[in-house]
Amino acid sequence: MRITKFNAITWVFLFVAFSLSAQNNYSIDITKVNTDVKRGHLDLGGSNLNGDKIEVNSFYLERNGKPFIPVIGEFHFSRYPHQYWDEQLKKMKAGGITVVATYVFWNMHEFKEGTFNWSGDLDVRRFTELCAKNGLEVLMRVGPFAHGEIRNGGLPDWLYGRPIDVRSNDQVYLFYTNRLYQEIGKQLKGLMFKDNGPIVGVQLENEYQHSTAPWGFTYQDAPKERTVAGRDKKIIQDGVGINALGNEFADLGKDHMKTLKKLAIDAGLVAPIYTATGWGYATIVEKGSIPVMAGYAYPFWTAGNSPSPFYLFKNIHQKPDYSPVSYDVNLYPSLAAELGTGMAVTYSRRPRVLGESFLPMMVRTVGSGTNGLGFYMYHGGTTPSIGNYFFTEGAGLHNKSYDYQAPIGEFGNVSSGYYPLKLMNYFLKSFGNDLAPLYPILPPTNDSIKATDTSTLRYAVRGDGEKGYLFMHNFQDHLEMKDLSGLKINVATKSGQLTFPETGTFTLKSGSSAIFPFNVNYDGVAIRMATVQPFCRFINNNKKYNVMLSVDGIKPEIVLPGKVKVTGTGIKTVTRNGNTVVVCTEGKINDFEINGVSFLVLPSSEAEKGYLIGEVDNQKLVLSNALVLDNNEKVTLISNNQENIDFTVYPAAAVTSVDGKLTKGKAVIKNISAWKLSVPKADTTIKLIQADNSHYVLKAGSLDLSKANDVFITFDYRGDRAICMMNGELQTDDLYTSKPWTIGLKRYQEALKTSDMYFYFMPMQKDAPYLSYLDKKVLPDFSDKKSFLEVKQPQISVEYKVNVELK
Repeated sequence: MRITKFNAITWVFLFVAFSLSAQNNYSIDITKVNTDVKRGHLDLGGSNLNGDKIEVNSFYLERNGKPFIPVIGEFHFSRYPHQYWDEQLKKMKAGGITVVATYVFWNMHEFKEGTFNWSGDLDVRRFTELCAKNGLEVLMRVGPFAHGEIRNGGLPDWLYGRPIDVRSNDQVYLFYTNRLYQEIGKQLKGLMFKDNGPIVGVQLENEYQHSTAPWGFTYQDAPKERTVAGRDKKIIQDGVGINALGNEFADLGKDHMKTLKKLAIDAGLVAPIYTATGWGYATIVEKGSIPVMAGYAYPFWTAGNSPSPFYLFKNIHQKPDYSPVSYDVNLYPSLAAELGTGMAVTYSRRPRVLGESFLPMMVRTVGSGTNGLGFYMYHGGTTPSIGNYFFTEGAGLHNKSYDYQAPIGEFGNVSSGYYPLKLMNYFLKSFGNDLAPLYPILPPTNDSIKATDTSTLRYAVRGDGEKGYLFMHNFQDHLEMKDLSGLKINVATKSGQLTFPETGTFTLKSGSSAIFPFNVNYDGVAIRMATVQPFCRFINNNKKYNVMLSVDGIKPEIVLPGKVKVTGTGIKTVTRNGNTVVVCTEGKINDFEINGVSFLVLPSSEAEKGYLIGEVDNQKLVLSNALVLDNNEKVTLISNNQENIDFTVYPAAAVTSVDGKLTKGKAVIKNISAWKLSVPKADTTIKLIQADNSHYVLKAGSLDLSKANDVFITFDYRGDRAICMMNGELQTDDLYTSKPWTIGLKRYQEALKTSDMYFYFMPMQKDAPYLSYLDKKVLPDFSDKKSFLEVKQPQISVEYKVNVELK
């Protein structure tokens, strides 16, 4: 057959079109998934005085027989002023956190041998009581070794130099450890879960037989001495990583961990859940603790900026991150304790962790089979000091700041990563009981995807053969991703094939993610499939509400099996293949009702502004650019530099103002009420004086916070580092990563009445070791100069805090 030039071109075009279509058309079969669960084999679980039970099986946690997925946020009470703990815990709860993890740093509480301090910022009991008051449970990390970038990893200085084999069954070491546990037990008496208290978990040790810290006693150029048992020196490492060597001392390590658990129980630290580090061949309490996992895409303890594997889907239950591990994966659920929502930096290594990196990692990790999320850090802080004696680990880390680039920063300022992370946290809180029993299933394309692959869709399913959730994201650390267009995913279930979307294709935009349900039932409403993501569910006045979100680039539809009556606003319904399809208006708020159950579909940008408030079984959703805190019978709105605060309430409610002027706005849909709250502009009466190109002086003796919650000073600079001094002592410091440096003044308001505050900036050197970690966009043109410093005009912003009451 003769092919003309036109026909040849046509064939080439058709071949390319077919190849592109095949490349973007994905299929996954979930019909052969194994959903077996083993029970009764673990020495875990317990009941409280009300008869409530927490149990642990081989795949997930259960509360009163129902699966649940904890959302754990790390917040170190000793790194934040105790006067403001309550407000910060409310911010964590508003972000969707259900469990607060915190360290008891031994060296702070027993700075002098035999003298324990549990007062002020070290009052662990008060902190735990505030967690309970705010409806938050607690995972208490009791050490004795903690790490946490604390001097000696938390071991007291006075242990150094004694003939003691720390972190072992050395009898003298166990004597001191037991004394510590007994003291912690006294402080927390009556606050354990068994006593109806909030402490549901206790972590023993940390990174045992995996990692360690240097002793603070050292000399320049001297080899590091390690806080580790002598026998373990050859198997430990810096930071979190892979141990491919194994552990010849595993039996001794297991015995030590078993001993620690016995000492903890004897001290009254009795909890249904005990955890221990599981990554990198660390040693756990065999069948007596849950091995908890980690994932850090931007670590400071490794060199370079290579893309990490932590954005690639896997069966994380069977193949934990940082494998190999020391335990049988078939016996325990996959529970994360340290997923890197931020990162510390050192002088020579300065990874910048962007807020948009948080959510995709969690979508990957939950989609891979994890049944508990733990964020390290979720809330930053400031490492205490005694004068200029620093409790920080040293080794190039900040001397004071532990901002950690976290969702909530060092001074309680909320970062950009806080908001998208809520989409996952709220989903797990509301729909975790539905998701937890579902196993991860990977597509055939999965094994061929590498971290550097920017063109293949990253996706997985969690399902039981019939129902499930489709997870996907389009993000990779240290790489620019492109939009993936023309996508279609076929999911084979036991009852037949589902296609996402049912008609046409979708685009997964760069940096975005999605979780789509299929064959689920929400409050009696069967959903065959949906291209909207579940966000939260709640009850108000005996009526059930389900809130979903639409993803930019994906047409929002909900397919209901058979003929279903749907009434609503902003939607249209069509019949397709004998099913009812609810077609939502893209980029708008949609509201509809099915069999008395209400559904609200929000654009993802609006969902990020959403906060559930109120008591269980009588909740409302508040949408606002301000931070919305549930404050007993009041709702607290916190805004930065905004005297006018807009908010809406769903379902519609009457609102009265406790502070400020309140006016009613125009609602976008019938069942939402809109409001505007105005407060007077606050005059901070402070002066920030530039003394020279590297020094600023703050004079704030008349700082008035009667009409403001806090005042922040933000320095956008390019340089080496910066410090904040007052009364001859370092208050906090910053190692430049390109993130603007923000300092809150509320905690210093008394000291500022009689003292000035000084800011000092040091220039970046042309041969600085950290330059390769910085984005090329922020690198200066040194030309023939050896150093560079640029400090832009500092910005002073006022944080307002106002209260309203919902009727």
